Amino acid sequence: MRSTLLRASMIALLALAAPSVGFPVAAMAPSPTDQPTMMEDPELERAIALVWAEEFAEAEPLLHAALKRNPKNPDGWNYLGFATRKLGKFDEAREYYFNALRLDPEHLKAMEYLGELYLQTGEPQLARDLLDRITELCPAAECEERDQLAAAIEKHAATN
Repeated sequence: MRSTLLRASMIALLALAAPSVGFPVAAMAPSPTDQPTMMEDPELERAIALVWAEEFAEAEPLLHAALKRNPKNPDGWNYLGFATRKLGKFDEAREYYFNALRLDPEHLKAMEYLGELYLQTGEPQLARDLLDRITELCPAAECEERDQLAAAIEKHAATN
């Protein structure tokens, strides 16, 4: 049942990323002027630096605070998803990645990291579905997000 609900949620989320008649995806995403830049939010910058330093527990409250100030920041939601996933809080991380993708349906990093979460939670088909979507959005020979998720899927398949 849970897997069916998750699959339905993912399909609905991916449907948001596809243009629909008379309502382009670009119209759903906030404009760049709606969001402060990183330089305008030093606390968010500090939180991201903590994430990169793998200080996830210290980054988490700063990310929450930054998102209270600016809940329309898909990068903030993505980083919060990453930090909470690394802390083993998979259900929370899933919701944060979904928030990032609701704000920016083509957020490649959020898709990649959500795919990695699906591998961690035993849902490899959902990860493969995301890989297909990333491949559609990033068909270039070099696509970091596609390549990293593909490698994670291969590694998962080889060890499970």
